[in-house]
Amino acid sequence: MRKHFLTTLIAGLAGVVFSATSCDPAESTPDPVFPDLVKKTVAAGETVELSFSANQAWTVSIPAAEAGTYFRLTDGSTQSFAVKGEAGDHTVSVVVIGEQDFENHELTVSMTMGDRTEAIAEITLPALERYMTISGAVFNEAGTDFSKDEAGELQFGPLAEKVELIWPLSLKQPGTAPYENYIMVDASVDWTVSGISADWLDLSETEGAAGKTEIRLSCDLSQLPLEKDAKLEGTFTITGEGLDTPQTVSVKVASAYGLSRFIGVPEGNILKFDADGYSLDQGGENTPFTGSIVSAEPLTYFYYMPGSFPMMVNRRSVIQVDDAWDMEQPEGVQNRIVSVRMSENYSEESRSSDLLAIPTSMWENEIGNEIGYNPEEMIDYDDNGNTSIKPEYQKYVVATCQQEGFKVETITCTSISGFDGENAVFEEFSLETLDEQDPDYVDISPILEMGGAAYRVTYLSAEAEGAKLRIEGDAFATISPQTNTWLYMPEYDPSNYIFTNPEFSVYMTGNPESPENVEKGSKAYLNLMTSMSGDTSAMIIFVKNY
Repeated sequence: MRKHFLTTLIAGLAGVVFSATSCDPAESTPDPVFPDLVKKTVAAGETVELSFSANQAWTVSIPAAEAGTYFRLTDGSTQSFAVKGEAGDHTVSVVVIGEQDFENHELTVSMTMGDRTEAIAEITLPALERYMTISGAVFNEAGTDFSKDEAGELQFGPLAEKVELIWPLSLKQPGTAPYENYIMVDASVDWTVSGISADWLDLSETEGAAGKTEIRLSCDLSQLPLEKDAKLEGTFTITGEGLDTPQTVSVKVASAYGLSRFIGVPEGNILKFDADGYSLDQGGENTPFTGSIVSAEPLTYFYYMPGSFPMMVNRRSVIQVDDAWDMEQPEGVQNRIVSVRMSENYSEESRSSDLLAIPTSMWENEIGNEIGYNPEEMIDYDDNGNTSIKPEYQKYVVATCQQEGFKVETITCTSISGFDGENAVFEEFSLETLDEQDPDYVDISPILEMGGAAYRVTYLSAEAEGAKLRIEGDAFATISPQTNTWLYMPEYDPSNYIFTNPEFSVYMTGNPESPENVEKGSKAYLNLMTSMSGDTSAMIIFVKNY
C-alpha cells in the first residue's frame, strides 16, 4: 500500500513539473516582424523618416564607417549611430548631415530584434555632376550697351565666337578701362584662368569656386591701336577641376579709329536747354553745356530731328558745337573740352534733336559716297515714311538735346489808387471792346491781335498827379518818345528799363520837385516786353488832358 502511494505521488509531481515546463514564456515569444525595405535617393539636408510597428524590443543602427560624416540616426532628441525601443509603433529618422560632393555615399539601415538582424533601408546621397558652362553678356538692340533685367542685372546668353569689348553708353568716364564686356562662369567645380595671350586684356577674376561668377573683361584706351581698321584679338582658357576639356574664350576690340564718346552727359544722355538755347543742366545763366569728348581723330557733328534726315552742324543750325580738337597733335586719342548750345526757339512748342559725332574714318561708306554730302545714308524709312537712325550709326549719337518752347509771359496792369473817373480814368482794352473810331486804335489793335494787353490812363485834373498803378509780370519797359521828361515815374529805372517796385506812381507834369508845363492832349507810351529783343507784350498809353 505504501509503495503504491509513493508511485502515485511521484507521477502527480511529474505532471505538475511537465505542466509548468510547457508554460515557459521563452517558448511562447513570436517571430520578429520586420518592415519592408525602403530605398531612397536623398539630397543634402534632407531627413528620411522610417515608420514601423515592432512586435518586440528592437534596435535600429547604421555602421559608423559607412555613415561617415554624411548620415546620422535620430529618435527626435539626439543623433547617433543606433537607437532602441520597445514593441509598438515608432518612427526613426535618418538625417543627411553632409554636403554632396563628387562621390556617391550609400548607407544601409539595419534593425535587430532578438537574435535576427535585417536591412530596413538603403539610402544614397548621389555624387554631384561635374560641369562648367560659360555665357556672354547680351547687347541691347542698338549694340551700344548691355541689356539688363528689371532688377538692373546684366543678362547673359550664348557665348559669341569672339567676345567684343565695347565702350557702353552707361560708362560715363574713360577711367583706365573704358572698353569692356562680361562673361558668366556657371560651374559645379572650382576653376582657374590660364593662358591669357594679350597684355592689354584684363580680367576681374582669374579663379573661382563652384557657383556663378561674373567676370569683367576690359581694355585700357592707351592700349588701342591707331591704325585704321586695326583690331586687337586675344584668348584665355578656363579649366574646371576634374573636367577633361578646358574652354577657350576669344576676345576682340576695335582700334581707336571710329571712336567718339561724349563725357559728362547727365543720366539718359539728355541735354536740356532753355528757349534761348542755353544749358539747364549746369550752373550759371546764359551758358552752353560744357563737357569733354574722346576720339582719335577729328569729328564732324550732325543733328537729327525725327521726320527729317541728319544735317551737318554749323553756326546757324539748331545745335551748335565748339570742339577744341588740337590740329597740331593729329595722332593719338584726345580727350578735350566741347561745348554745346542750341539756337533760339521762337516757337511755344518744345523741340528735340539728336547730336551725332561722326569720326572722319566713318565718312566713307561701302559705295564710296561721303556721309557729309549724303547724310540720308544714316537713316532708315519705315512703311509710313517715318525716319530713324540706322543701327550702325546709333552708337555715334552722343546726346539728345531737348529745348523748351518760348514762354509767352502774361503782363498785366491794374489801377491801385487815384482813378475815380473824374480826376483820372483807367481803361483796359480787348479785341471785343476796341472801337475802330478810338483815336488810339492804330496803336492798340496790333498788340491785341498778337495776344498782348493794352491800357490807357487819362489825367483830367491836377488832383490825379501821383495816382498809382501795378504791373504783374517780369518785364522790360521803354518810354516813347524817348526824349519824354514830363511822364515821370519814380520807381522806374531808365538805365535798366525795369521797375524797382511793381507798384508805381505816375506824374504827368514831370518830377514834382520841378514840374513842367505840358500841353493838354499830350501822349506818351510805356511799352512792356518780356525781353529787350522781343515784341511789345503790353502797352500803356498816358494822356494829359487838363
